Amino acid sequence: MTDPSRSTDMERPRRSLPDDALDAQTAALAAPIAPAEGDPLPLVVFRVAGERFALPAGSVERIFMPAPVRRVPHRNHPAFRGLVGHEGEIVLAASIEKLLDLERGSDPAGPGRRFILLGPAGRGWAFEVDMVEGMVTVSRSALRPAPLTVAQGKGTASRMLAVVDGGEVSLLDPEALRAGWEVTAA
Repeated sequence: MTDPSRSTDMERPRRSLPDDALDAQTAALAAPIAPAEGDPLPLVVFRVAGERFALPAGSVERIFMPAPVRRVPHRNHPAFRGLVGHEGEIVLAASIEKLLDLERGSDPAGPGRRFILLGPAGRGWAFEVDMVEGMVTVSRSALRPAPLTVAQGKGTASRMLAVVDGGEVSLLDPEALRAGWEVTAA
């Protein structure tokens, strides 16, 4: 062990920080990092009933192939579809069309259909979409608030609009979707 009072060219003397400086640095490191206005936001873009929507990629637990949905007796809410199994896990299944007041398209069993599992793990909800277009990254500063006709007309889950591939997509609030579905399962 070396003596802190003696230093060589390879060692630096150890100095202790005052308690208030140590507390300030600890608090600064522990504080959550607030995203800057221009920070990139990864989105999962998908289609439902002929309309384009997106969710923050961090809220999507996984995307998987359609599977049979098993109804739950005495649960008759239109937005609650039942239970779906995926990789040994039983997940609550919901209808995003019913929650967002959308009309079902003409091809309910199209080849691009997928389930999107909205996290968190162990408490997620799966919903079926017509097609997953993929992931894109947009700038947070490029997002704009949804007009009132969209924000209030789409089951109140649409919060922002983003431009993706030259067209607008409605950015859905994952918490609003979960809250809407949890009411249906109660």
